[in-house]
Amino acid sequence: GPAPLDPADLLSAARAFLPEFMVPSALVFLPELPLLPSGKVDRKALPAPAASAATTGRAPATEREAALCRMFADILGLPEVGADDGFFDLGGHSLLIARLVSRIRKEWGVDLPMGVVIQRPTPEELAEYLD
Repeated sequence: GPAPLDPADLLSAARAFLPEFMVPSALVFLPELPLLPSGKVDRKALPAPAASAATTGRAPATEREAALCRMFADILGLPEVGADDGFFDLGGHSLLIARLVSRIRKEWGVDLPMGVVIQRPTPEELAEYLD
């Protein structure tokens, strides 16, 4: 039969063709999609991906990185986030960017354009930008 698909290969192929915010944060392989009697996909029956596998866990090097790691974890509902973990890799999306930008404004009084988070999606890169 065909070779099993490698999630890392699929995600890197997706990154070659899609903007970062459209690349899936996780992949779940299913033998078949659960369907409703109408023939449409039963979204409620789809399993949740394991988000924790995406974190690399590099410890923050600065106080600002540490604060951003805590903000990411809080907004994304994760126990912890590493300094080089990507916001979108961990399940972030545009509505959550708005929450992050609002928290940064409240914490440091900085009006961060949402596009900066898309271009610099890790606590490390955002801390660098903010400094």
